[in-house]
Amino acid sequence: MEVLALMKLKESITPEDVAKHGAEEVKHTLEAYLDGKIRSFWFRSDCPGTVFMLESSDVDEAREIMNELPIVVAGIAEYDLIPLQSLKPLGTLIGRNMMG
Repeated sequence: MEVLALMKLKESITPEDVAKHGAEEVKHTLEAYLDGKIRSFWFRSDCPGTVFMLESSDVDEAREIMNELPIVVAGIAEYDLIPLQSLKPLGTLIGRNMMG
């Protein structure tokens, strides 16, 4: 299952707060990427934060992945999870039965 994680820094957080955890955060993120837990990640352009495409068995596992990130553990970032599914309903446009 793919889950989109929208992470943002809490409002009172300063760049110095983030910098304290930067090296550990990068290491942890890269390990999760190499382990196949994080498929891809981007910086947000609308606010300070990151977007992750997670690979997990369910939303609970995605929450576990996010809760292990050092800046989440430190309480300086929060996130929303959005579970995704394939576009199976598009199959009706080409005559596929939705029940099968």
